[in-house]
Amino acid sequence: MRKVLFMDFYGTVVYENGPQSEEVIRRIFRAGNAESPEEIVSYWWKEYGGFLENCVGERYRRQYDLALECLQRCLEKFGALSLDAAELRDLMVRHWCCPPMYEDARTFLENLDCPVYFVTNSDDAFMREAVKNLQLSPAGIITSEEARYGKPHRELFEYALKKLNLAPEEVVHIGDSLKGDALCPTSLGIRAIWLNRGGRAVPEGVTAAPGLKKAAELLAVIE
Repeated sequence: MRKVLFMDFYGTVVYENGPQSEEVIRRIFRAGNAESPEEIVSYWWKEYGGFLENCVGERYRRQYDLALECLQRCLEKFGALSLDAAELRDLMVRHWCCPPMYEDARTFLENLDCPVYFVTNSDDAFMREAVKNLQLSPAGIITSEEARYGKPHRELFEYALKKLNLAPEEVVHIGDSLKGDALCPTSLGIRAIWLNRGGRAVPEGVTAAPGLKKAAELLAVIE
């Protein structure tokens, strides 16, 4: 029986990128030798994703610290060493603390028939500020900082289930990452809806929705 909704935050409720994070990319592009801003974004996600995969458990490091190291690598990679990585990281923090919200997200959250917990790869402080600034009222927030594991590691979901005393079949999860928000929770028996805003090919066995309006329809028929 469905009792609770787990929901990703960045990329699902709010935009993964915003004016501040886009400004970071523009500055690196202008100061360096990248062929395009997209090349910088691709490199960032490759490096940052590697950090998320490896910096877990006893090796866990906060997003705040990982972002600084990742940005420093970007500056070195693209020859933009005239820039200050810490200053760029602080711009990223401003985005994480006050991200723009998807138009369909507030309506979705306001019409839920069950408690929602944001389960996210983020630092506690960023999530507290974001929820406050957007005037959201989730039942709770569970971060990678608290669990010391982030997606796509299943330990984040195991931690959330244990903390809330829930069985996997009592939870549905919605998020925009195929690996982290669909395949990972379903490996634990949590039913998942992949928020596929980009219209990518949907693997067999994965339940997907192009937006939160459709996700609400799918959620309504899950008992």
